[in-house]
Amino acid sequence: MKSNGMKSGAVLYVKDLEKMRAFYGACFQMEVAEDAHDYCVLESGSLTLSLVRVPEQIATAIVVSVPPSRREEVPIKLAFTVDRIDVLRTLFAEFGGVVDPATSHWEFRGGIHCDGVDPEGNVVQLVELVRTDG
Repeated sequence: MKSNGMKSGAVLYVKDLEKMRAFYGACFQMEVAEDAHDYCVLESGSLTLSLVRVPEQIATAIVVSVPPSRREEVPIKLAFTVDRIDVLRTLFAEFGGVVDPATSHWEFRGGIHCDGVDPEGNVVQLVELVRTDG
C-alpha cells in the first residue's frame, strides 16, 4: 500500500493544552506540526500525537494534583522509545511529570521498560533499548 505521508499516531484529550504541549515536546523531542486554540498536533520521526483540549464543562470536573495522581484505569498507555530513561527523570519533573524509580524497571522484548506519568496523570511507558557491546 502506498503511503500518503501520514504517520501512525494517538490522540490524547487534555485539560491544560499548553502544559501538555510543552511536556510532550520537550520530553520526547516532538515538534509542533499544527496548533490551534483547542488542539495541537505534535510529530516525531515515527509518531503523530494530537492533543485535544477537553470541553470546559468536562475540564472543570478533572482534578489535576501536584505531583499528578496516576490514572491507571484507562484501556490505553502511550509508549515511547527513548535514549536513556534516567536522563528523562529530571526532564519529566521539570515539566510536571514523574518517572517511576529504577527499582520498578523490567526487561521485555529487547528493552528496559519503565512507567511514568505526564502532568495530568496519564501513564506513559518509556522503553530504552538494551545496549549490547560488540
